[in-house]
Amino acid sequence: MALSGTFEDVSFAELLQMLNVGHKSGCLTVWQGEQKAALFVTEGEVTRAVSRWERGPELVYRLLGWKSGEFSFERTDEPVMRNIEESTEALILEGMKRLDEWERVEAEMPELNAVVRQRAFGVNERFDELTPAAQVVLRLVDARRDVATIIRESGLEPMEALKAVTELLGERIVEEWNTPSPEGGVGVTEGKLPAARGAIDLRSSAYFASKRQLSERQEAGGPESGENRDSD
Repeated sequence: MALSGTFEDVSFAELLQMLNVGHKSGCLTVWQGEQKAALFVTEGEVTRAVSRWERGPELVYRLLGWKSGEFSFERTDEPVMRNIEESTEALILEGMKRLDEWERVEAEMPELNAVVRQRAFGVNERFDELTPAAQVVLRLVDARRDVATIIRESGLEPMEALKAVTELLGERIVEEWNTPSPEGGVGVTEGKLPAARGAIDLRSSAYFASKRQLSERQEAGGPESGENRDSD
């Protein structure tokens, strides 16, 4: 069985359900621009998921947030080294739960409409100093996505993803960008940057705003500089 299409025609969740119900075995390749992942299916169950920067269940949760992209499925009976133990049904349920929670919050947090971009210098040099969640989120910062899209596509628990965004703002690694760059005009950080993942507490709106204000004061040379921030 060979199958191909786009996520405009069939969602990623629907595609997994179709393979599961049909007890199919093979390799499912999905891509969106330069992002690409491979999922191995055995008798309808997703047993392995890998990409350049991410693997396992968290990658599946992130892909469930894609609203665009392409896919191709090729039949194969080759043995697979598992990195997923959850059933396909459990993966879909967990991923959709995160998305449902995120979408309820998204409409009530206008700050999340802000577009962010990487600052010009020092991103790769400081990458290893960031928390794992911030490393994941940073790869999605491209001067086109707004914060809401970054969090939804990251696959992280939304509050964790939001804290990662504010960490990047507070460390002055990213900044708000009011004019999204045209396609092809975005500087892409080369090297280590991985991929990202999505529920946010409604109270986090004030948290996001306070971090943004701190970043602005630091930019203006205010008294709260990076040298005085907590070491943890």
